[in-house]
Amino acid sequence: MQGKVIIFKGNIKSFKTSGGEVTLQITADTNDVSLDRLNEISEGAVMVNLEASQTELLTQESEKK
Repeated sequence: MQGKVIIFKGNIKSFKTSGGEVTLQITADTNDVSLDRLNEISEGAVMVNLEASQTELLTQESEKK
């Protein structure tokens, strides 16, 4: 897909599925996302790449499984 790209840090607030569609609600701090840039690409198809990192530590009991 070619087009404009916007990258920002955010969190998935909620998601739901209906038939073959998925709706994501993402929250982000306005310091992390350019609202002007977001407005520029809000028309038409959007491709979303989600990345996550797990920062919680596993307990010893969980590590044995």
